[in-house]
Amino acid sequence: MIFNQMHTSFRDRLTGLYSEDYFAEVFQREWHRMMRERDALSVIIIHPHLNPNRDDDKLAFRLISEAITKSTKRATDLVCRFQENEIAIGVFNLDEEGTETIITRILSDVEIALANLPMSVDLSIGALNILPSHDINPEEVFKITEKLADEAELKGKNAYTLKYFKLH
Repeated sequence: MIFNQMHTSFRDRLTGLYSEDYFAEVFQREWHRMMRERDALSVIIIHPHLNPNRDDDKLAFRLISEAITKSTKRATDLVCRFQENEIAIGVFNLDEEGTETIITRILSDVEIALANLPMSVDLSIGALNILPSHDINPEEVFKITEKLADEAELKGKNAYTLKYFKLH
């Protein structure tokens, strides 16, 4: 019984992804590790165009979550349900090219996962590759990445925007 309660404290019940609180805790640790190692990380925010609170969309959201988990293969990749209707990913020790590889794999895996559904679901993906520093607030990184996902939505169906954040 106690182990089931522990499981739900760091896992989302619908998707099985990490909770936002757990993600934030681990991301903070990894941010500082990347600063020490002077290595880059990427934040990816995926916005499926559906409402996971509607029964019709719950299955699609679950399938998308499973496909994204499959697409992020490394043990250090961190995937969570983010702000109720999004999915956030932290990938560490990765450059822009590696981030783009993960994004294209996600788009392909999600397309396959949703192939048998009677409805179409589009994704907007924002991704920010960054070299962590004391001069950058991690919370700001997520705000920028959210804006990149919004930019991707304007590009059309299953689009993404990837940027490298550099301090001047």
